[in-house]
Amino acid sequence: MQECELYLYYIFFIVALFLVSIFFNLKYRQEIKRRKEHDNILIKNAYYHPVTSLPNKVNIKIVISEQIQRALRHDKSFLVMAIKMKNYHEVYLHSEVLAKEFMLEASNRLLNSTRDEDIIGQISDDTFVIVFNEYLEEENYNIVRKRVEEAFEEQPELNTKYNIEYKIAIGTCKYPDEASSADTLIEKARKGAISLA
Repeated sequence: MQECELYLYYIFFIVALFLVSIFFNLKYRQEIKRRKEHDNILIKNAYYHPVTSLPNKVNIKIVISEQIQRALRHDKSFLVMAIKMKNYHEVYLHSEVLAKEFMLEASNRLLNSTRDEDIIGQISDDTFVIVFNEYLEEENYNIVRKRVEEAFEEQPELNTKYNIEYKIAIGTCKYPDEASSADTLIEKARKGAISLA
């Protein structure tokens, strides 16, 4: 009888340990999943713009630095183009939500007017940057610029009573003729756009 009771206690103890183990495994998995989601959010916030989900300035600098390395290897040049939304702050005064929609549509227009191999980023609330593939020939720069300008000729499709148009200014900087570092390429293209704004 005593042996039978001991055996039952032993079985109960093993089952209890097994259930506790399962409980802690599930809790540990949930914690790992939560941390992974948290890390993904941190990465997204660090490298992507919160409104458009395009690469942000930090990310674009990395892209340009890699592009510089490729251009050096192949003895090529490439173009960085800054597109400033001149009337972004006017739109923002109407509504923050409207300004976000305005920029989201602008990002979609840029994505549709450039090639897949060219990288588009948003480096500030009102400015985008396009890093063109190093194999883009210089005679094609004006074609690309014209395509970008044409993308913003029509009014944005926003649900608003305000009459809003896209007013853009474009600045460019060529590697290596005009600048040889990521920071300088971005800054010169951005200043070129600001001077036209």
